[in-house]
Amino acid sequence: MKLLLLSGINFSSFCRNFALIFLVLMMNGLAKAQLTLVDRGKSNYQIVLSKSAAEVQKKAATVLQNYLKEISSVYLPIVTDDQEKSKYEIRIGKTNRKFIKPQLTSDGFVIKSEGQQLTIYGNNDQATLYGTYHFLEKYLGCRKFTPTLKYIPKLTTIKLPTVNDLQNPQFTFRQVYYPGQYDEEFRAWHKLQLLEDIWGLWGHSFDKLVSPKVYFANHPEYFALVNGERKYTQLCLSNADVFEILVKELSKKIDEAPEKKIWSVSQNDGFGYCTCEACKATDKKYGGPQGSLLYFVNKVAKQFPNYTISTLAYLYSKHPPKNIKPEKNVSIMLSSIDIDRAKPIVNNPRTASFRNDVVGWSALTNQLMIWDYVVQFTNYLSPFPNLETLQPNANYFAANKVSGAFFQGTENTAGEFSALKAYLLAKLSWDPKADISKAQSEFMYAYYGKAAPFINQYINKTTEQLQQSKRVLDIYGDPVVEWNTWLKPDQIEQYSNILEKAAAVVETHPNFLKNVRIETLPLEFVVLQQARFYGLDRHGLFELQENNGWKLRPGMERKLDTFMELGREANILQLQEDGLTLENYGREWQEIMKSGPLLHDALGKQVTFLSAYSQEYPAKGAATLTDGTYGYLNYQYNYLGWFGTDMDVFIDLGKSKLVDSISAGFLEDQRHWAFLPSNISVELSNDKRTFVKAGEINTKSPEEHYDKVNHRPIIKINIDQPYRYVRIKAKNLTQLPIWRDLPNRKPWIFCDEIAVFEKK
Repeated sequence: MKLLLLSGINFSSFCRNFALIFLVLMMNGLAKAQLTLVDRGKSNYQIVLSKSAAEVQKKAATVLQNYLKEISSVYLPIVTDDQEKSKYEIRIGKTNRKFIKPQLTSDGFVIKSEGQQLTIYGNNDQATLYGTYHFLEKYLGCRKFTPTLKYIPKLTTIKLPTVNDLQNPQFTFRQVYYPGQYDEEFRAWHKLQLLEDIWGLWGHSFDKLVSPKVYFANHPEYFALVNGERKYTQLCLSNADVFEILVKELSKKIDEAPEKKIWSVSQNDGFGYCTCEACKATDKKYGGPQGSLLYFVNKVAKQFPNYTISTLAYLYSKHPPKNIKPEKNVSIMLSSIDIDRAKPIVNNPRTASFRNDVVGWSALTNQLMIWDYVVQFTNYLSPFPNLETLQPNANYFAANKVSGAFFQGTENTAGEFSALKAYLLAKLSWDPKADISKAQSEFMYAYYGKAAPFINQYINKTTEQLQQSKRVLDIYGDPVVEWNTWLKPDQIEQYSNILEKAAAVVETHPNFLKNVRIETLPLEFVVLQQARFYGLDRHGLFELQENNGWKLRPGMERKLDTFMELGREANILQLQEDGLTLENYGREWQEIMKSGPLLHDALGKQVTFLSAYSQEYPAKGAATLTDGTYGYLNYQYNYLGWFGTDMDVFIDLGKSKLVDSISAGFLEDQRHWAFLPSNISVELSNDKRTFVKAGEINTKSPEEHYDKVNHRPIIKINIDQPYRYVRIKAKNLTQLPIWRDLPNRKPWIFCDEIAVFEKK
């Protein structure tokens, strides 16, 4: 037996191992072989299609023909079923040949031999193509690991035992939201789908159906009443005009794309549901705002009986309602956005509420889909050890009658172990009970060669350290926030040593080496991010010099250059959900290296808090405000935050000084409810009891925008007397602006550094 590797990669160790395994399987099959498709480079078989076969079935026949030729160098002719019947046929799809169709569901298919005949039959045309690829993988030993990485055996003889393989998918909808999804063959091989092929309207859709740009100015009553005011956060679902407008707009969209079978009628992202008297009455009747939403969606669904109307169970609508069920053509898409990914859903104490939601919704409908998240949105490249949860979670969904799964990864950009996770999730999307250990082992040797054991060791080590830390693995986490748990510098060094060994064993195999080096990007990303955080401290980006200046820590520029080079090689298009591109990240770093730390006369001085900061984002504690390190544009990073309260702190300068000016850095990130304080004032004292007002500024009222901005207002001190203590007060907004005013939300103040400058 010889091997053909279409990827152009010399798989050496993988090929030897896999070829041996496949040879054993083939030998076992020979003893009880019923079909000889190819015998010593020759074949009597032909591929049979219906005379009226659809294009997808024709494609399935061509795919089988081409792969058999690649495997055996034998060309099987494709004929139609109006020609004379042969004793040796591989029948694709529905033909006029006698065949008893088994019980198939959704995209199910069957591969069945009868005598010397072999039939690949799908419940629909696409399912027949799925069956063809399944046959190539399971019975002929082919593999498609990534869009560009295939394994195809080279065989002169192909013999098969009796085949009776019935395959029905666990989930009727299956999308793995990673780059591989856009490769047509990868998608068909793994029986995956695309949202845009099935959904006419997807996700948050209220704004698309009843646009606030069109209606809010003249008809604010169409929109949600929140805290006594009409806001365009959500719709007023009890308003009869809203229903009529939405149905009319949805009907128009369906007329434009009648082939699309699922249409979303779903809340906008965020909170702000309507609390008018009519909506409140419906909420009370059905158990909450999710009840009002479902009551409204059910009414819409009745207008479109030939289509599935999908709605989100998300944030305020995630809990199952009472006294109401979804209509038969209503599909519920339950989001898992706020669960812990460190452990499987089924036995994680932190996911008890989510489990209640799954069980509750599955009792109400057989059209429950899951929108699951398998990546850290805030940092696509951050280490995210969730591999051990993928199969248990898929099995949990299956056990609770979930009918569809949307696994959201990094979409069209590479990320942490994105190729491996896409491959495993593809397997699990079809069959949650698939042999994932075997699939992962095959992938590892195909993708990393002899480095595979070290990559496994790295995965196991990071997973073990995460478990020992007992930290939540959150999709909105940050590798800097994890700095004191499982991503400490000494731990990172241990992880890096493992990956260095991985690279060493494939040093002479460029493609394997490239794949290994790509997997070092997450650790390199952590080191870079933490270097910003540590600033002037050990492991930081900068070093102080004797002349009160600073310099870059040696090796940091090279580290950034290597990261950027590898990132481009790996096709890292963006680093986070918000769209930060690799190139913009590089420019951001160049600016940081150019500007340096913030050096001032209160550097390292003691800070006392007269109002407590939130422990949700502790950064470096009190040292955060005088460490010379910016927080840049990440509120989780090197900022201290005050949630709905004012900031009130004072700094001990150590001795009395003549102060010239004071600046404080505040983050404006409206998407995360961070606003500038309305007023900033400075007071000075020598005894911590009597303070002299030294200056203040008022900021402008906020205007709606979603850019992240670090503001550094400066207050000039016009007092010619030295003082030891500096008190800074920042007044928080008393109310969120209308465009971000939601229940249970308050404005944040985030401050990164208070700089004090002496008069010279």
